[in-house]
Amino acid sequence: MKICIAGKNDIACNSLKYLIEEININKEDIVVLPNKTDEGINKWQKSLKRIAIDNNINVISDIDKLYNIEDLIFISLEYDKIIDVNLFKSKKLYNIHFSKLPSYKGMYTSAWPILNGENYSGVTLHKIDNGIDTGDIIDQLEFKIDINWTCRDLYFTYLKEGFNLFKRNIENILDDNLRFTEQGSVNSTYYSKNSIDYNNLVIDLNKTAFEIYNNIRAFIFFEYQLPIIEGYKIVSVKLLDYRMTQKDKIVLEENTIFIKGIDNYGVACNIFEE
Repeated sequence: MKICIAGKNDIACNSLKYLIEEININKEDIVVLPNKTDEGINKWQKSLKRIAIDNNINVISDIDKLYNIEDLIFISLEYDKIIDVNLFKSKKLYNIHFSKLPSYKGMYTSAWPILNGENYSGVTLHKIDNGIDTGDIIDQLEFKIDINWTCRDLYFTYLKEGFNLFKRNIENILDDNLRFTEQGSVNSTYYSKNSIDYNNLVIDLNKTAFEIYNNIRAFIFFEYQLPIIEGYKIVSVKLLDYRMTQKDKIVLEENTIFIKGIDNYGVACNIFEE
């Protein structure tokens, strides 16, 4: 048996360490496939490549080296490539997706649930097929989205709950003791890479305060980007629970921007001070 951990960030790093330290899998039976962007350096997230090297785990850069391994168990944990299952001799190909499938297949699962005002999300372990997050479901964990969370908060919750889902299922994966449930069509949604243009983020202020609030917090992720309003970068936002009396839609007071929605409720945005 050969186990491949493919992907990035805390979920992949913690899962690799769990295999070694808790499940006691022989290091010779593990292979790591980091994302192309992994330079082997720990940054705001741990490097899967670095942890593998430090633990003498075989690191590969090309997925085609896995195709002919018949007893392969392939686990995608934030792996950044769509794979062709027909190229693999093994059929034990699994992924942990950051949403409660069948909702939110595809990209930007830390942004779209907030943009849509969702109260809940989850993580899903599913079999990989040739669709995009369409494979049969093995297990899921659901959690509440706090109304104060930014997309960064949601992403870190995905990392945490995704690792919990991995721990809950890894022994059944290794023992090939899994049950599969076909995804249904009800509540099935998909968002492509083109669904958000992060190079041209525009916050529509001709909305209710709640919609403006969701649009702002859906893009607050300091390591990647901050939403910009009136030329100011926004680091945090608060939904106000009272109707605003200000005449103008936007009022700047020191380091805070107050925005009035079309319903006369508002949001207060703290500005990033460089």
